[in-house]
Amino acid sequence: MIIIDTRQKRELTLAPKTETEAKVQELYILICTIQGACPLYRDFGVSNEYLHMPVNAAQTAMTLAITEALRRYMPDVQLENIRFERNELEAMQGILNPVLEVSEIE
Repeated sequence: MIIIDTRQKRELTLAPKTETEAKVQELYILICTIQGACPLYRDFGVSNEYLHMPVNAAQTAMTLAITEALRRYMPDVQLENIRFERNELEAMQGILNPVLEVSEIE
């Protein structure tokens, strides 16, 4: 089981030591990239259609966007769970922090 918490900043490396470390880095980059932000590869990343939605609707839309991005760009990874964690200030500001639990398909 691999857990990706978008609230924690990750140090990226050009030479991951293990295959799992490489997979975690790939997941983190995918989830933290908004579609349209990557030059010459505008479809890469997660859709941001959930912006300006009420929080409950945004969580549902973001879950769908993450699921679609994983299915398209990392089909060898199976999403087990997505939960959203936030403190009081983030809740008041409407900030969503997804925490993903994924498992690799052998």
